Amino acid sequence: MASVLLLVSNRIYREGLRQVLIDRREFTGVHACCDIETLRTAARAARAAVVAVDIAPGKPEARNAAAIVAAREAAPGLPVIALGLDGGDEEVLASVEAGASGFVTKNDSLDDLVHAIRAAAAGEFRCRPRISRLMQERLTTLAVERNRSAQLDRLSQRERRILDLVSEDLSNKQIARQLGLEVSTIKNHVHNIIVKLSVTNRAQAAALTRAARVESHA
Repeated sequence: MASVLLLVSNRIYREGLRQVLIDRREFTGVHACCDIETLRTAARAARAAVVAVDIAPGKPEARNAAAIVAAREAAPGLPVIALGLDGGDEEVLASVEAGASGFVTKNDSLDDLVHAIRAAAAGEFRCRPRISRLMQERLTTLAVERNRSAQLDRLSQRERRILDLVSEDLSNKQIARQLGLEVSTIKNHVHNIIVKLSVTNRAQAAALTRAARVESHA
């Protein structure tokens, strides 16, 4: 059993949920607060093991994520559960990326909430198989992006400039003319770029930097 702290701004919802959880006799203590400032004090006084934060359905994902981040900062070291999500994939993923240790959607039951609290208190993260798969895909994408960024960081400023021109489908001769360099110098730079990026040709090098450009504007 663990103590849980609820962060819910709506008083009726806050008091009702607290009483329902108390009546379940599942936890050593059920405490509640209405905002981030009172959470800072309550987290220490209640010796809570888990913080459950109400996320109003329909709010932008960025605002929901910000609420989770704020709760984690106000109660450092405590797992945070997001309450009341609409249940959309992107909303759930945004909450997890913000640091949520669990979530309960607006269509889940009280039992689901209790299970989520228990799991978080035990240091576990439980979710539907679909969300687990989406999280795996997101992690894979992030790993690819980090690897791509690390590869490009190996290039010098001059090499990055030449690669940008290569990605615009300019020939070595055109690049040499634009930069005021010898064609042989451009060839050497392009060769070094291909080696540093661990690709086999200039087309692959160009594709890599185009992908990085798209990500930076996403």
